[in-house]
This record gives sequence, C-alpha cells and structure tokens, in this order.
Amino acid sequence: MKILFLVPPETVTIESSVPKMLEGGKGYYPKLGLMYVAAHYERATGDTPVFIDCPPEKYSEEEMVRKFREIKPDLVAMSIMTFNLLDALHAARRLKREDGNLKICMGGPHVNLYPKETLDQPEIDYVVFGEGEPIFTKLVTTLDEQGAESDTLAAIPGLGWKRGGLSHINPAATEMVDLNALPFPARHLVDVSRYEHIIGEGRQFFTMQATRGCPAACTFCDIRKTRFRERTPENVVREIEHLVDMQVDDLFFVDDTITINKKNLIETCNLIVKRGLKIHYKISARVDTVNPELLAALKRSGCYRIHYGIESATPRHLKYLEKGQTPEKVLRACRMTRDAGIGFFGYCMIGIPHETREEMFATVDFVKRLKPDYAQFSICTPYPKTELYFRMLQEGILPNDYWQAFAENPTPDFKIHFFNKDFSDEELRQLQDECHARFYRSPTYLMKQVFKVRSWADFTAKARMGTKILTSRMRIG
Repeated sequence: MKILFLVPPETVTIESSVPKMLEGGKGYYPKLGLMYVAAHYERATGDTPVFIDCPPEKYSEEEMVRKFREIKPDLVAMSIMTFNLLDALHAARRLKREDGNLKICMGGPHVNLYPKETLDQPEIDYVVFGEGEPIFTKLVTTLDEQGAESDTLAAIPGLGWKRGGLSHINPAATEMVDLNALPFPARHLVDVSRYEHIIGEGRQFFTMQATRGCPAACTFCDIRKTRFRERTPENVVREIEHLVDMQVDDLFFVDDTITINKKNLIETCNLIVKRGLKIHYKISARVDTVNPELLAALKRSGCYRIHYGIESATPRHLKYLEKGQTPEKVLRACRMTRDAGIGFFGYCMIGIPHETREEMFATVDFVKRLKPDYAQFSICTPYPKTELYFRMLQEGILPNDYWQAFAENPTPDFKIHFFNKDFSDEELRQLQDECHARFYRSPTYLMKQVFKVRSWADFTAKARMGTKILTSRMRIG
C-alpha cells in the first residue's frame, strides 16, 4: 500500500482558550506524534511513506489535492486534536471525492477520547487509539497481506474498523510502548527548515520528546495521573546528535513534565555537555520539580527557558484545580530559575469557577513580580473528558455533555464555551485581552525585551506578535 501521512490545511479550526491570533503568531510546530508513527511504519515494513504538512508548507486545499493526485496513495493517515477535527474531516471528504477507493485512518488525542464517535463519521474507515506506532503498522501490514475483510483486524488492540457499514471498536491495547525501542521521528520526510518559533534562541527550530505521561492531578489536563515513562539519557542524546547533524540548534522538549525524574535529566544534561553538543533548548516543568542542582545542569547543557504552569495567585483556585502547588512554591522556583540564568514562560489561567475580576488581575500583578520572559493568560475551559469537565457537569455548571454532542455531530458552526456562571464568554475574552495588555504594556517589560533583541528579524517577528497582543482581538465568524 502507498501511505500518505497528512496534516491538512487550517480552514475551519476551532478557537481554543488561547486567542487564535496568538496561537497563529508563534510559528509552526512539527507534528511529532505523526512522525513517530511514520518512522515506526517505515522501519517495520521497509516502505517509505509520504508526509505532507500543509500549514508550514503554506499549502492550500487545492495544492493539497494536486499533491494527492501526484502521490496516488491507498491510505491517508491523520493525527487529530479536537480543535482540528473539522479540518481533518473536510480534507477527508475532499480527497475521497478524488478517489472513491481511498481509505482514511485517524489517530491522535481526539480519537483517544472519542474512538467510536470518530469512526462513525462517514469519511473515516479506521481509527487508532492509544500509542499508535505499533497499532498503525499492524493495521497496514494486515491490509497488505490479508485484505480489508480479514478477521485479523478484530484481533488488533487499539483499532477501530468498519465492515458492512458497521463500526467495530476493539479493546484498547494494554501493553505500553518501550520508548527506547522506538525509532526517532521521521524528520527526513519533511522540510525541517519550514518549522519555526519566533521566541526561540537558535537558527533552526524543531521538537523532540524524552518522556510520556504525567503523575500530577491537575483537573484541567487530559493526561492527569498518567504513568510517567522516560527514555535513557543515551537514547535522548543520540537523537539530539541526529538533530544537530540536521542543522537544528533550537529544541523544544514537548514533554508535559520532563523534570519528574531529576536524576535522569541531570545525567542527560551532563551527557550533552560531555559530547560537546551546541544546542539551545527549552522545556516544561512543574515548579515543585526543580532544584538548584537540576537548574545548574540544565543551564550548562543549553536550556534557555522553562515553561511553568503558574495558573493563579489565589490558593483556593490552585486547590480547586488540584494543582498541588502554592504561590510560595512558584516564587521560590522562579527565583531559583532566574538565579541559574535561565528564562521562564508563565502559563496562567483566568475565569476559574468562582474567580472574581479582582483575583484575575491579582494573578497578573503576581506574575509581573515574578519577571518572566513571557506570560500567557488562557481562559479556564472544561475540555472533553477532563476531571474539570466531569466536575462541572456534576455541579450543574455545564447544562449538558456538549463535547460529546460535538464528537457525534461535528458541525462547522461549533464554538467553544467556558460555562462560567459569573462572566459571559465575551466578558472573559475581554478580560483575557486586559490581562495580556496589563502584562505586556508594562514599561519595565518592554525595555527588557528591547535589550534582548538579537537581530532585525528577531525584532520584526516579536513586533508582529506584540502588535497582536496589544491591539483588539480579531474575532472569528
């Protein structure tokens, strides 16, 4: 079979709790999960698939179709989040009009949450849920060797399939992937130079992942209390060497909390230094998982920024979110990070149930005292099947299971809602604008950024993003 891994054009993407104009202004991130699946398939079968990432390539729908006609794939695989489900379904419909025999397979976070609902969409032939690398490979090899009518499909854990117009969902896979046994993501299938992030430190940006899972209990997160697994320092550093050979010098570790096992991460940092690798990188961490020894090792090995989930300055809201931290822990971690010579990015949240306007602005003032390089104020949103979502359903804050309704019937007129009893969606968007303005209009902050500009290109990129932050929000629809 000829396989096409596809990231469709962005046409009807849903706006998240972060304004779309800010998300779109940061650059293009590689679809690392889909690249892992492509790499596993390529290594297992010896067949080289095609990978098309439309957004960074600036491919329109018509350009996507033109490429499709050239490739003539038998199966198209897409990895989807709930926010780009509509894009993926639109692309599937368009490509099936080109080839009525084409098969479409979906995987990714949305499918993990809603496997049957996704498979029930008329455009979809197969779904893969869970860790997709071995499942997708098994699906394709079964289709190649035995055909679509094979009973073997029913024996593949984590697979959904159709026969006679009926959807069948197999039990989930129970065995987790050995992260050290996975091939590195199939970056050779894409143009690495197309990926960028405007607040990076190097010339060429890319992403990688050293761990999966997070044991923390944050109620707003869809990987709450999941098993934490990690790759060995040797395995991680070999991939960094591979990236350096590809001229990548700016990395973002997309791990949710890479700092859970400090000893392992320190060994990784020491090995980067020992191998003489010249790399800039940033990570995400919880404030209660860093200490001076770890921060010193991170700094030595090239870490220039840590993304911290600060969320709120109000203890009762941190408790409501089950964040497991206090403002004092935040202050201590941010102070240690600055003392180590590492910058940090503060992720904050407003519109938490029962939060007042004054408490939202108190969070802004608190974050300004922390002196981060950047801050982002998202709106507290009950995302599908999170603990926060179930809690708000039980409390009667949510009138119905509206994400379930969308998963069953994804229509282009769908808009995200925050379901706050005290503020309307529009009021929360206005408060979000005000929080960003209060942080970024600070004269002290602006002067700090001016002195950090590295080049004219750096200045113009940051100016474009800053203009979006400091002016009125561009509304959708």
